[in-house]
Amino acid sequence: MINQKYCPFCRTPAQRACEHLALAAEGRDFVRQCVDLCHGQTQWQVLCHQRQEKRRQIGTSSTALDDFTWLETAFCEDFLKRLSWFGGLDHEWRSGPKPQDGGFWVLLWSKNPQQLWWELREEIERQCETPLIPQESAPWLIWLAPR
Repeated sequence: MINQKYCPFCRTPAQRACEHLALAAEGRDFVRQCVDLCHGQTQWQVLCHQRQEKRRQIGTSSTALDDFTWLETAFCEDFLKRLSWFGGLDHEWRSGPKPQDGGFWVLLWSKNPQQLWWELREEIERQCETPLIPQESAPWLIWLAPR
């Protein structure tokens, strides 16, 4: 194993999967597995649709803004880092039985992974509830927003 990582809480090698390792996944599967583990698939689809619709309304390209749907670092910035149960994110090279089976894995750490998944689901739901209409195009929203 190249560049082996250790748990930030108990210093166990990631390969041994201590209780703080919430997820170890290949990079391309990381975001999907996070959404699956928090049981937030429906809310995730709504959120992705809302963000796509917002970009369409304001006429921006979707390439950079769609990073959060597949890129673990963007997902971490938009969703995980603000969670109180987030413990850290690492990358580790793991090899398989054949050289072509190797790849970078993303390691997600938490003091309590179950709490992390509940909190992630709540964060996705919270972001779904946030109005996506730009303030300048709908000034009447000021009067409808609770204080």
